[in-house]
Amino acid sequence: MPHPPACPASLTPDPPATRGIRARLIRNGVLVVGGSIIASTGFTHLAFALSGNAQYGLTMVFAVLIPLVVASCAYGWIASLTLALETSRAQLEHLAHSDALTGLANRRAALLELERWTAQAAGPVALAIADIDQFKSINDRLGHEGGDASLVHFAAMLRRLAPEDWLVARIGGEEFLIAAREAVLPGFAGMIDAMRQTIAETPLIVPAGPYSMTASFGVAARAVGEPVGSLIARADTALYAAKQSGRNRTAQAA
Repeated sequence: MPHPPACPASLTPDPPATRGIRARLIRNGVLVVGGSIIASTGFTHLAFALSGNAQYGLTMVFAVLIPLVVASCAYGWIASLTLALETSRAQLEHLAHSDALTGLANRRAALLELERWTAQAAGPVALAIADIDQFKSINDRLGHEGGDASLVHFAAMLRRLAPEDWLVARIGGEEFLIAAREAVLPGFAGMIDAMRQTIAETPLIVPAGPYSMTASFGVAARAVGEPVGSLIARADTALYAAKQSGRNRTAQAA
């Protein structure tokens, strides 16, 4: 069973924000340690200039080594705590915007992305709402683990079949959202229906054997100035029409 890649908002192993923090910590560390050494040797030299001592050279060596070791260790500890905190923050942000089961964007992330698209006014936006057909029957026959497996399978199929720049999200239960920018309805609806057919022809593999599953899709194109909520509502109405017409089909919003 294929597994979906992380959502676009997913955390990468070394995100740019973490790399930027690491660079600043290294730069600041050089300044802190270097400043400590300069201060230590400066005060030591001043003390010898005032009092004089035969062990000037050896003392100056220790004046360099002591702050070098102490400041480096102290700053290294602080830097490690800072990096750990940033990593935890990034992980929490990722969890807040992704669906834990499927790895796709969650409803919150999808709505934020759609709002960003429409605010930019960068051309038409087309959207589809998908719902796995008779999901309760899948749970009844395969159990909750089988139901979860069907969600992961369906999410993986959507992500694999959708172009990379499309938004794919799980927005609740067995309901998913697929959206594209610069997309006109006839072409977008055709691609969505091709996805539907491929999913129907690709069974879920479970210990008991292949299990066929289907889904229904409602498609809508955003009208000029239409709010995101209205666009989703129209796609959801089209989805309901697809369900009422027999399931395993794609319906377009009026």
